[in-house]
Amino acid sequence: MAIRVSYVLVVLVCAAVLAAGCTQQVPVPSQAPATTGTVAKTSPAADLTTLVPLFDAYAEKTFNQSNVPGMAVAIVRDDKVVYLRTFGVKNTTTKEPVGPDTRFQLASISKSVTGTMIAEMVGKGELSWDDTIVSVDPGFALSDPYVTQHVTFRDLLSHRSGLPEYGSDELQNELKYSRQEILNHLRYIGLPGSFRASYAYSNIGITVAGLTAAMKAKKPFEDLVAERIFVPAGMHNTSARFADFTGSPDHVESYPMQEQEGRSAAGPFMDDDINAPAGGVSSTINDMARYARLQANGGFIDGKQVVNASALRESHSPQYIKSYSGTGMTGSGMGWNTFLDGGRSRIEKDGVFSQGTATIITVWPEEKMALVVLTNSFPEGNIVTGSLSNAWNDLYYNGRVSKDWYDEAQKSLQGWFDSQSRETVQKPVNPQPARDLNYYAGSYRQDYYGTVRVVEESGKLQVYAGHSTTPFALVPHDGDTFREEIAEVLVKFNAGGANATGVWFTRYDAPGRSGAFVRVSP
Repeated sequence: MAIRVSYVLVVLVCAAVLAAGCTQQVPVPSQAPATTGTVAKTSPAADLTTLVPLFDAYAEKTFNQSNVPGMAVAIVRDDKVVYLRTFGVKNTTTKEPVGPDTRFQLASISKSVTGTMIAEMVGKGELSWDDTIVSVDPGFALSDPYVTQHVTFRDLLSHRSGLPEYGSDELQNELKYSRQEILNHLRYIGLPGSFRASYAYSNIGITVAGLTAAMKAKKPFEDLVAERIFVPAGMHNTSARFADFTGSPDHVESYPMQEQEGRSAAGPFMDDDINAPAGGVSSTINDMARYARLQANGGFIDGKQVVNASALRESHSPQYIKSYSGTGMTGSGMGWNTFLDGGRSRIEKDGVFSQGTATIITVWPEEKMALVVLTNSFPEGNIVTGSLSNAWNDLYYNGRVSKDWYDEAQKSLQGWFDSQSRETVQKPVNPQPARDLNYYAGSYRQDYYGTVRVVEESGKLQVYAGHSTTPFALVPHDGDTFREEIAEVLVKFNAGGANATGVWFTRYDAPGRSGAFVRVSP
């Protein structure tokens, strides 16, 4: 696996775009439609007897070429586990093997779990998909009064609220705000999307939906999802609490994106307790096989209707159409991505943490079939998860793997990385010197991001944003304009009087958010 990615891009991606269970911008190649002449499945058991060994060989080959340390895969059909295998190690130092009860972080598969939990409540009449958030939580507020009063569970779960893509993730990951602080700051973020007429992937939107449902039930979200989904589905090694993942004696280490080819020490885990409904669930392949059975079998497992079939089906249905052609459609369900391929429906949720997690669950509802892949690596794991999902789809409907899905996924991911590259800041030919650094030092504030402190330390300006204790350094660029030492994006101070009166950060200027701050103290 040879993904080319610069060190600067590694820093930017790890720090911001992918760090909170965000998956939508990391592509998985679209699956191939069945070819004309596909063998009719008059004997599904016989078909699986043939197909499962072919898939197993493909999975082993794909894993061996991937540089992924550990992986677990399951396929279910007709409420039975037809394939379950673990690969590799959970820790490259100890070489302990991955087992069926080894815990992985699920990242954004958690969104489907939240949608399923709310479907359970809808099925019991405790909630409606179209209940407004303020009807349960009168203190909830967005920047648009109309949207505040009308946004529903359906809107938030399907990413059609108008919130900007990944909006507020930076408050968690960079500025280190608490969950409540982030919720309080939502009233200051602009809504660049049209309400119910645009799509933008939003972790905080899912989190608001999950927390509001928990408020309705008068229980913490982490307890409610266990009570309504994990326990009745027999998923006893699954939790929405980060401490339960790290405290498990059998969990994987995570292996993040590296500047150079090869694998170094395990990286720090992503603690996503703040956005637990969007990215905080951890589980095992044994438990996820049960979750896959629940999804593929209409909410029914082990003789119990855990989730009302109609409510679950609604969560699987597109609530926003992202693209449409004569033979296919992509959309957003409630916690799921939805697809129509040649007349067949498919739902899917992938998840990544740039700290070293890549996962996927794919469900084929008409076949009562689902696949789950869990890995402890990014970006290599992202290539593997998409490849295996596509390969099983290909095998099942066409009887063969029709193309090199690994190569397709690698090219797709490389294209995504290339698209994220920032233009290099050109250094001026005759730069003006900066003023004395103390001229720029001080605290600057705005409503959404809060306060940033600019301090002079050892001859450099260092910026401490929000509650973060890890600064980023500025170096002179041209007069009152600086650039970030690592990311090399511009920071412009407003001159005036005895001290700078304001500052503008490129990194904080984004849809619905301004990079401008005003001085509040020397």
